[in-house]
Amino acid sequence: MAALLKKRALAEFSQVLQQEEQVKQVKKLRLTKKAVHQGYSSTDLELLKRASPTEALELLINLSEAVSSGLEDVETIYKILVDHCQKEREPSVRAKVISVIRQLLQSRAIQPQTILDDLSPLLKAETSHTVIAQYVDCLHTVGSNPQTGEKLQQKVLQLIKHCLIDSSHLVKSKCMEVISDLTPVADHYDASPMLRNVGDFSRHQDPRVRTAALLAMHKLHQRGLLLDVSLYKEVCEALNDDYEGVRIAALNLLKVLSQIHSEHLVTILNSQEKIRLADDAFAKVCHMINDLSMNVRVQAASLLGGMYKVSLNFLEQTLDKKLMSNLRRKRSAHERQRENFESGEWSTGQKWADDAPKETVNAENVNLIMSGACGAFVHGLEDEFLEVRSPALDSLCELALQFPNFASLSLDFLVDMFNDEIEDVRLKAIKCLTRISNHIILREDQLETVLGVLEDFSMDIREALHEMLGSCKLSTKTGLKSCVDSLLENLKRYPQDKRSIWRCLQKLGAQHPYLTLPLVPELLGIHPYFDLPEPDVEDPAYISILILVFNATFSCPTMMPLLEQHTLDHYSYLSDTLPSLIPKLKLPNHTESPPERVSSSRQSRSFLQEVLQRVSDADCKSSSVQQCILETAIRDLQRLSEIEPTFSAAANCASQYIQCQLLLTKILSNKNWLSPSTMVSFHGHSLKSSLDQLLHLSFCLNHQFLGLRYSEMARVRQLRLRALALQLVVVIRGSNVSALGLCESFLEQVEVLQNYLEDYHVNPDSFTTSVFRELDNLEDPKPGSVARVLQPLLLAHPCPSFQLQYGDEKDEVGLERITEAKATIHEPSSESDNPLKFTAGLVLAVPLDAHIENVENFHNVRLKIKYPDQQTHVVLPRLADFRPLGNHSYRLYTSVLLSHNVWSEACHVEVSLVMDINDQESGTGLRSNAKSTLGLKGEDYLITLCKPVNVYIAPKQVKKGI
Repeated sequence: MAALLKKRALAEFSQVLQQEEQVKQVKKLRLTKKAVHQGYSSTDLELLKRASPTEALELLINLSEAVSSGLEDVETIYKILVDHCQKEREPSVRAKVISVIRQLLQSRAIQPQTILDDLSPLLKAETSHTVIAQYVDCLHTVGSNPQTGEKLQQKVLQLIKHCLIDSSHLVKSKCMEVISDLTPVADHYDASPMLRNVGDFSRHQDPRVRTAALLAMHKLHQRGLLLDVSLYKEVCEALNDDYEGVRIAALNLLKVLSQIHSEHLVTILNSQEKIRLADDAFAKVCHMINDLSMNVRVQAASLLGGMYKVSLNFLEQTLDKKLMSNLRRKRSAHERQRENFESGEWSTGQKWADDAPKETVNAENVNLIMSGACGAFVHGLEDEFLEVRSPALDSLCELALQFPNFASLSLDFLVDMFNDEIEDVRLKAIKCLTRISNHIILREDQLETVLGVLEDFSMDIREALHEMLGSCKLSTKTGLKSCVDSLLENLKRYPQDKRSIWRCLQKLGAQHPYLTLPLVPELLGIHPYFDLPEPDVEDPAYISILILVFNATFSCPTMMPLLEQHTLDHYSYLSDTLPSLIPKLKLPNHTESPPERVSSSRQSRSFLQEVLQRVSDADCKSSSVQQCILETAIRDLQRLSEIEPTFSAAANCASQYIQCQLLLTKILSNKNWLSPSTMVSFHGHSLKSSLDQLLHLSFCLNHQFLGLRYSEMARVRQLRLRALALQLVVVIRGSNVSALGLCESFLEQVEVLQNYLEDYHVNPDSFTTSVFRELDNLEDPKPGSVARVLQPLLLAHPCPSFQLQYGDEKDEVGLERITEAKATIHEPSSESDNPLKFTAGLVLAVPLDAHIENVENFHNVRLKIKYPDQQTHVVLPRLADFRPLGNHSYRLYTSVLLSHNVWSEACHVEVSLVMDINDQESGTGLRSNAKSTLGLKGEDYLITLCKPVNVYIAPKQVKKGI
């Protein structure tokens, strides 16, 4: 029996397997897409009359989706919707109908006047709060429509006033939004009734309505309506509201009123004294720093920085927690005598009014927090949330910039924020102190706290502190000495901060020449009797001291006789190696003065003009003579870029353009590329290398230079189009691979160039004009027909020469505007002879510190690593390692990860920075077979930013364990 059951089970199992295989053979994957209504007509809404609420909502949702794609019979659909809205009993369906009508209005399919006439009677008869809210939204759209006139907006406002009677908070809030957007604010309109109406709702029982009312008043102010000073009392009462949103909106209005009516006098609560409204508002905003809600404290701390019209005595109280006179206003002696005289009580006569009742203070009425502006910034800077401390720092800095006396008082509190536990707060405090550095002088006790931050692990903190120290003024030479010692200790602990420390010492020496003077013998180790050994000029610490001393010597000539001969010799070395950090000094016994370079820029500019003019005149000469002139111009421009940094980018741009022009001339002058045997010459080294070089240079020319004007950039782009046209013709005539992808890319480039020329109103050259005309005449632009059109055009229209717009003779910015994308690698240096050893197969991290200039998008920057076995890796650095420096400049501090197998001896690995824009260049979208035919690789479209540095490494074999 068991054997029989086993056989039956096996038989059934085998049958099931066969059935699954049969099902797999006939099963097909079917993808269904949601139906899209291409043309939603009125017939589709006929079902709306007899549909259930659920079905009606589904029909309306489909109609809402079809509005954006286009509708047929819009007026008929609109009438059906209005009729159905009158008959529909379900509120949710009526609300959806009004929403669809609003969409029709936004698409400008229906006139606003028509919708207003049809919806007005429906709105007055409506009872559902949700539907009324949708009506208000639709009226808001009607009033905001560009076709709506002033009379129509007045009708909308009248309907909105009627809706304000509704008891729903949602309807009232939406009505406030409509009033704030549609109320006329012109001078000939009297908006005070509407403003009073909105102000009445600031005391509504629902907090959401109160918030909407205050926000509406603020919106009216932003639109240009002058708020009356009578609102100040209501706004001050709103500061004590239980709802957080009301208090935040009241704070914004309080700042607005303090700016408009700053000199208006208001009476202090429970007192007869009057003060300026700006001061009273400032005190109330300061009081909100102690609010229980973090969002209110953040808003109050942010608003303090913009209240510039406050008096200085109120501003100084924000840094003092002490309360004056036991919370009571201190009266003058005349007022006290008058009160005693009016008391009328009997006395002993020994002392005037000795038994008069003293002023009593009710303990319930005393609020220790309600102390005006006392200690506001102290509370803000000591808040437990960094969201409060950060805006408090910003506001403190803004007010310190406006009031120099307040800046000196706030210095201690800013220095205390250097010890905050949050890195962003510490960084902001350092930057705030840097901004107000012109108004302060650091004392020695403050400097001790500041210099302690140099031990921070964060590079951003340390570099920001270096910038701050270079901007501040020190009070004593002892402080300067401790600052120099701390910077040298920082250099010893963090060598990567070398350049930042050098810039800091450069500014310190320039700002404190007479504090540096008594420290020179100690800093340079000058002994009055003994001749000490000469320091190493390559020592970064010694270079730091020299930078400080030389910059101080520039403003203190009496320091020069103190310097020894080897120090003066080191000056000559550093002035050549670090010209940006060392000033120009007149050395003793040095009669040769530096050559004047006043006319150098003018001569270089005229020389550049002569070279370009010579190239332009060579168009009418023979091919061999023209090539000789172009080669000479390239050499002249390359030499000019080396000796004149001002015009280096312009000279390099013109040089690359002329190189492309020379390559085009050489390729087109060779008749082999037109013969049927082009296949042989195409695979030859000469044509292939020339074409690759032309494509690469034209690619770099499009993306490597910034500041080119529209006409200059148009000429560069037309050169790129000419190179791509030549590439397409060569591929089609010289190979049998499919050129469909290459042809599509070329046509995309043609379209992009045409749009560019039209947008910037630039006239194309003769070749580009002919290409536009011939391609427009082609019915089917296939690769063969496109190549037959391009081939005679390339021969008939020579490449135009490059032209620069120089502007006026006195305007030297005409060429300085052109900048070139480049980079400088500071670390690692190529001077090390000691190989970096690591275990083969593992990873070696090499620190890289580079400065990148004139790069619009740093996301395109890559690390290029080339190993001795010709393996090349292009690596994307971490985006967090890029630190923006401004003006399209960045600092890249990252780690280069190197790994390889075992080497027999140590070798150099080349590390460089490149810019990868392959994804943005539509013309390089070649098919794989076309790329293999041309021999193109991905790295052919990388723009080199700097020369590679050599890293000496030695992968060692893995040591086996015992």
